[in-house]
Amino acid sequence: MHKKKIKIFLGGYINYTNAQNLNCLALAKYLDSSKFTIYALSVYFLPKIKSQAIVFNCFFPFKISSIIGFLWGVLYCDVIYLPKHHSTPRLVLIISNLLGKKIFTTIEANMCDKRKERSMIKAFGGQDKLINYFRYFTNIFPITKFILDNSNCGVLLKSKVLYLGVDSDDFAPILKDNLRNIVFIGSLVNGKGTDEFIQIAKIFTKFKFHVIGDGPLRNKLENISSGNVIFHGLIVNNQLKHVLNNMDLHLLLSRSEGFPKVILETAASGIPSIVYSDYGASEWIVNNENGFVVKNFNQLTETISDLIDNENSLLRNSEGAILMSKKFDWKFVVGEWEKVIVNLHNGQ
Repeated sequence: MHKKKIKIFLGGYINYTNAQNLNCLALAKYLDSSKFTIYALSVYFLPKIKSQAIVFNCFFPFKISSIIGFLWGVLYCDVIYLPKHHSTPRLVLIISNLLGKKIFTTIEANMCDKRKERSMIKAFGGQDKLINYFRYFTNIFPITKFILDNSNCGVLLKSKVLYLGVDSDDFAPILKDNLRNIVFIGSLVNGKGTDEFIQIAKIFTKFKFHVIGDGPLRNKLENISSGNVIFHGLIVNNQLKHVLNNMDLHLLLSRSEGFPKVILETAASGIPSIVYSDYGASEWIVNNENGFVVKNFNQLTETISDLIDNENSLLRNSEGAILMSKKFDWKFVVGEWEKVIVNLHNGQ
């Protein structure tokens, strides 16, 4: 007799590029189909994606159909994952609670961070509203230990860290041994350290600096950039690996992050990252072994200078980055997610 499968709803749009949506897409791919029946959403205005999930394709008008889609997932499924805190209708949370559904979510940034441009408190319109939203959840998992240790804003997190992963199959690991091309990947908005990226390009003029992404700061950044900065705009996910084949070093100069997906994606391509220490990156990056964690701009420039002077340093960190990405491959990380889903289903 076959054991009944657990029905899991992944509350994201798996054909729309966004961090939470891509995580749902990866979970839909890697959750064990012999144990779980997977449900998810898609948007009508983009091509459908092949998936083992049963997918509700939201239609026009999207505002109405998305509510229907979320309710469809909640009604059909045993366990509900709702990572999209600002686009999950409050009605869905209320009904999930009334029906006694096992719902859980993840916290992907330090919710108590006071930096104006990155604050979850600001995004929710105040601490009371933040607390009021998360009162619907009794199962809230941090994605890093740093987030767990620093989230003391009145929202109780589980002590278990639920790490996100990288789909290594989407990237080609190539060892880097010659520093020529340095890349930034992300939204061109305040708080991402783009000004410092442009400043670094003016110091190390013999290298090419590549900006992948778009946003409201693009025109300003283009106007202040030196001639060795190349703006690529947005690059669709299935084309990103081809561009990364030619990159040698990744700079992410934000001071406020969770566990940036792009660090794993570049690592899976053999590209080590230089990041700031403010958000606990030492939890997964061992300095000068699989990447670099620096405290300030001076250390940033010193690290790049050291990579120029020490020819083996880039190669060693490139090798380490690939090993680090394998540790966080969804094929392995998904096992912890499966345990959480099974435990919630069983009332543990």
